[in-house]
Amino acid sequence: MDDGKRFYERPVFWPRLIGAIFLLIFIIAFWSEFSILLQLIRAIFQLLLFKPVAALPPETPQALLVLLANLIIFVFCFFILLKWISLFVLPSKDPQERKQVYQRLTDYVFGLHRPAVFVKNGELITRKDEGLEDDGVKAKFASLAFVDMASAVVSESRSLPPIIKLPKKLVPPDDQPSPIRALGPGIGFLRSGERIRGAVDLRKQFRMIKGVRGFTSDGIELETNVNAIFTLGQPSEVITVFDTKDHDLRIMSVDRDTRKISIFDKIDETDVAEIHKSIRDQKPNRTSTLAAEIPSSNRPPYTFDEDRIISAVISQPRNTRDGKLEKWTDLPAQVAVSLLLDELSRISYDDLYSLDSPEPGCYLYDTFKPEFKRKMKSLGVLSFQFVQRKDGRIPQEDDIFNPDEFVFWDVMELHNPKPIRDRGIKVIEVGFSDFKPIDVTIPEQRFDTWRSRWQKETEITNAGYDLEIMRQLNHSRAQAQREIIYNLSQIFKLPGFTQDAMAIRIFQALESAAANPATNRLLPRDTVDMLKSFQNILFPQDRSGQSSGWISAPNDKLPPDEPR
Repeated sequence: MDDGKRFYERPVFWPRLIGAIFLLIFIIAFWSEFSILLQLIRAIFQLLLFKPVAALPPETPQALLVLLANLIIFVFCFFILLKWISLFVLPSKDPQERKQVYQRLTDYVFGLHRPAVFVKNGELITRKDEGLEDDGVKAKFASLAFVDMASAVVSESRSLPPIIKLPKKLVPPDDQPSPIRALGPGIGFLRSGERIRGAVDLRKQFRMIKGVRGFTSDGIELETNVNAIFTLGQPSEVITVFDTKDHDLRIMSVDRDTRKISIFDKIDETDVAEIHKSIRDQKPNRTSTLAAEIPSSNRPPYTFDEDRIISAVISQPRNTRDGKLEKWTDLPAQVAVSLLLDELSRISYDDLYSLDSPEPGCYLYDTFKPEFKRKMKSLGVLSFQFVQRKDGRIPQEDDIFNPDEFVFWDVMELHNPKPIRDRGIKVIEVGFSDFKPIDVTIPEQRFDTWRSRWQKETEITNAGYDLEIMRQLNHSRAQAQREIIYNLSQIFKLPGFTQDAMAIRIFQALESAAANPATNRLLPRDTVDMLKSFQNILFPQDRSGQSSGWISAPNDKLPPDEPR
């Protein structure tokens, strides 16, 4: 940061100039004593070089005592002045911090100070050549850290590279300070041997991974963009749980406007076991506050949780490709991608986007996305508050919430090992864009498959209807045949008719049956034509060109009734 600056613009110029001015004033004020001191130094050099030594003035001892006394007074007053100035250089809240500020100022005056580090929005701002690279880990040998309201830093000691596997709250038996600690917003003083392991941003973080590809259970490759919103600077999300009569836990939420209760039954089995164990060892308190209704602050000052900040920094994974440490901010989006691909592999593409649903909603938006968000949030830091009605009744859906009717337990944090929870990260929101098939012909093929299935069902339905029509037609023909046979049998039983008369009577019976509209529609065209031929033979046409009888085809128009 000093590169390119003029000499009088550098921080060390004015302290050195002021020191030089005070030293010059001191020499001028005691010039006679200094001249005697110079004679003494010259005599010492002459003695060492085996040369004749010049005689010293008789007031030499007195002059040396005067110089020594004034030098001691000058140094004492100088350090008293530094002590007074240190009260106004940096803000301090206790004697320990004031002592550290004074020590820092003293080291700075004599050029023995270590660099100061500025942390803004989770980023370290240091001067050039104030860091050390060792084994791919950059450690800052700073003595002072200025941290803004949206940041925090983690310091460690005793080893380089940093201690990664050391417990967060390890305190040696001799009551020595912990080798790993977090410094929040404000001014942080680093002890001797401490190095800054890393810095974090306490604000909301947003990360997106584009071009994520995965396969459904039926082998269709899809592409999407996965995003996650998370933070270290907010308290953990609190879920309200209650127990049913069969010792099964449910989640209860209260609408802020209508005060209606909503019931959910999606809790991880490991969390359920921990909640059961916790409520057995805990007694309800006397408060009537629902912790889930307390909003989280999204403005400074942010929540400073030392354990969560240390976990996020010291648990950074190492990239296997280049061996470098990855940032803690990359983990939530990576876990979201892994979870999404696992959930996607369990469902088919047709289930995600159903073409048979008459409503705009589908499984993707109604079930898949909410379930994915719930599972992702449960992987982060999570707390629970157990509630129970005073009358022993189980809360029901759409009940009006009344705090006076419930007993509340204290809020407790879940500690089951989860990939994001172990890093102290709270997942606020997670989502993904619409899936796009890699093969552009998939939508068209899917539509053809859907259409062929419905065409097949249509053909099967029509075939059923055709079969029913044929059954009804055959039934009607059989009934008409029975009627004709009955009529013919009655004719044969009539006595006293010749064969010609009998033939005419039989033909008349057939003609009467064929003329009946119900029977006419069931007769084939050949049968109608044959009856017409018999009609022309037995009943020749008269002079007007009309025959005495009439038989029409199934599709012929019937003429007006005429006597036969």
